[in-house]
Amino acid sequence: MTAEIRTDDPAPTHDDLIKTLLSQPRLLIDFLRAFVPGVLEFADLSSIEYLDKEHPRSRKRPRRDGDLLVKVRWKGKEAVFLIHIESQGKAEAISLQRLIEYAMRDSIRYGMPVMPVLLLTYPKPEVPHPDTLDWQFGEVASIRIHCPVLHFHRMDPRPHLESGNVAALALSSLMKLDGGQQVEAIVRTLAEALRQGFSEEELAAATEFVQHYAPLDDGQLLQLEERVRMLSENEPELAPMPTLVNPFVELGKLKGRQEGRQEGRAEGELAVLQRLLKRKFPRLARKAAPLLKSLDEPGLLAFGEALLFFETEAECLAWLEGR
Repeated sequence: MTAEIRTDDPAPTHDDLIKTLLSQPRLLIDFLRAFVPGVLEFADLSSIEYLDKEHPRSRKRPRRDGDLLVKVRWKGKEAVFLIHIESQGKAEAISLQRLIEYAMRDSIRYGMPVMPVLLLTYPKPEVPHPDTLDWQFGEVASIRIHCPVLHFHRMDPRPHLESGNVAALALSSLMKLDGGQQVEAIVRTLAEALRQGFSEEELAAATEFVQHYAPLDDGQLLQLEERVRMLSENEPELAPMPTLVNPFVELGKLKGRQEGRQEGRAEGELAVLQRLLKRKFPRLARKAAPLLKSLDEPGLLAFGEALLFFETEAECLAWLEGR
């Protein structure tokens, strides 16, 4: 039975998708190997425990539903280490300070050192984000904290698309991809997950991520279907791939039909309003045409109502220029 595809469901947030992906230990290990390999020098990734990071707070403190707090062992030691991951979906100047605040609170709560990792999922601005807080007060005092800051949109996707690392392949969809690379990100994420025997839950987490961040147009959907057909016919372990990509294809077709209907409806409304405007203010029609075409569907509806009450060409033109 094919799952029903809905387009009116609330869109998952950046935090939701990052958390779902990295809440799978296997994908978390892949993530660390690809993007924070230095962790492998001191952390024993065979012991991973996800911790509750919520703290008692006042009403002024926001919930931290998007971050993950993970406990691992230091190799050869009984001590533990915490890796704090926070996804940030938009540029904020204080995101590093806030992350450090969270890390200090977690350290106090658990009595352990905390290594913060900041994940930046926004596409713009592309300027480098600081990874170090360095406050110097002469010889009296100093505070210096350095941590990994991963801005995916600034990364080169090619090494990750050529890897067999499923987390890196999925996260490459946050990077700057051309049309062919978008298709490749989806195909290789699913293919590698199947080749490596990922569980249903692990596969679902990776699939949802690339489905959200690598939307395809009609031409890309055809490329996807052809690539998947060839792979599934040539590699027995990839036989489930057509079923896995079917939601991508059907959702793309559904969105295309909806966009087509919306575009046709808007064009019809525009034509009607152009005729009405020409009848009421014939000398204004040509000058106002570009302004009228720039309106979206709600704007066209608003103009249609306002047109009934305009008494002069100047009033009508002022309304259009003010939108």
